[in-house]
Amino acid sequence: MTEKKKTKKNPAKRITTILITVLMLGAIGYFVWEISKEVETTFSLISNINDAKKELAELQQEEAYLTQQKERLMDEDYLRVWARGEFLILEEGEELYKLPGAGN
Repeated sequence: MTEKKKTKKNPAKRITTILITVLMLGAIGYFVWEISKEVETTFSLISNINDAKKELAELQQEEAYLTQQKERLMDEDYLRVWARGEFLILEEGEELYKLPGAGN
């Protein structure tokens, strides 16, 4: 009968292997955590960009309206009609009548 030789592993080699494994798992965990923070930051920035784009579009619409209004107010005929309607400015000889149910 042949006796199998029992080979004992070197305890220092075993400790080194365990230590390297723990360090590798720690490094992997750290990198996954850092990547998740970067992904979160990226999504936050994308959301901020989309909000800014919406606000920009609204401001551009407002600017277009105000530019158009400015051009209209440069026209004396339009200005006269607008002022009469907005401020109830009457021309000489006109009278103002308030109708029931109209306005207030």
